[in-house]
Amino acid sequence: MDALKRILVIDDAEDVRVLVQRQLVHLGYEASGAGNGVEGLEAVAKSLPDLVVCDLRMPHLDGLGVLSVLRERYPLLPVVVMSGEGLLNDAVSALRLGAWDYISKPIAGMAVLQLAVSKALEKAELIRDNQRQRQKLEAVYRELADDQEAGRRLQLGLLPENGRRLGTFTLTRELLPSSYLSGDFLDAFSLDAKRWGFYLADVAGHGVPSALVTVMLRTLVDRQVLAAHNGDAGILAPSRFLKELNGALLRQGHEKHVALFYGLVDEERQQLRCANAGCFPWPVLINGERALALELPGMPLGLMTTAEYEERSYELTADTTLVACTDGVFEVMGPGTVDEKSQRIAEAARRAGSAADLVKTLDLGANAVRPDDVAVMMLKRGGAHAIRTP
Repeated sequence: MDALKRILVIDDAEDVRVLVQRQLVHLGYEASGAGNGVEGLEAVAKSLPDLVVCDLRMPHLDGLGVLSVLRERYPLLPVVVMSGEGLLNDAVSALRLGAWDYISKPIAGMAVLQLAVSKALEKAELIRDNQRQRQKLEAVYRELADDQEAGRRLQLGLLPENGRRLGTFTLTRELLPSSYLSGDFLDAFSLDAKRWGFYLADVAGHGVPSALVTVMLRTLVDRQVLAAHNGDAGILAPSRFLKELNGALLRQGHEKHVALFYGLVDEERQQLRCANAGCFPWPVLINGERALALELPGMPLGLMTTAEYEERSYELTADTTLVACTDGVFEVMGPGTVDEKSQRIAEAARRAGSAADLVKTLDLGANAVRPDDVAVMMLKRGGAHAIRTP
């Protein structure tokens, strides 16, 4: 059984105060009284009521003074004021000070008192409910923010170290999410003393669902790398690797397709073998002054079981640079056709010493508005500062 609502009546006229208390008890409330404003504030401080009914004209501290103190100390405590006939201006002043309602004296009947009190209590309960819901939502938002931060740290922790050495190449990368988490991802791995691989992936959409798929993708690729170390040559054939990855993603049933470019570098043969599953813009291979767009067709992963992937080989020179970006880069680069933007990327890549340089040159950084995630990978031959692959 719910506890009775407690109401404090503050009025210096004892007969009125007692009458109002009795009516409130008759209406089903618990009522107490105070003979002036000072006593009323003391009673509120001692035991906070659910509602205060206060006369406006009292000695020592009038109703407006009581209301002013209550609004400052107990802003959510509902107060109904009582004003005598001809004191309408006082009632208006009380409402401006935060009174929830007012009743004219003499009170015209129990129904008038009941209506004012019940309305004020209902409003107070609604406000408390809203506060509780807001607190719950704030707790949920804080938990979500913590989860997002943990997810962001996890995703960044899965990326290859900036400046990592892979054979004779140095890998630099930039991951610029449109929201807190990214649906773009990239990685590189050593296969043996002569060969290493890398990939750039763009999961459809962005945010948490797409970021989760990047973690799943990393796991699937790691399994293929482990299989290669155990003698399975699937990852050594880019077209086969993409086909097997496509099948694995389809079996996951997450309904997110993935654009992915995969490359295998053979340091002994000075050769790049690669295949593409819908990744665009085309990666750019720069040998000296010659920039070549690696235009490999291919359907994104996770769409069709029958998808096939074309594999091509390219010569590597002593000064080779390879740059790959996800399609979010086009949405940040401003006006221009796809061909014009692709040309700008290739020209910037010739001059850039790292992925960070490329991001700066193309103005893709923190101040840019990004409708989609952006990932940039640069593989540049040489770089004494690089960290060697274990």
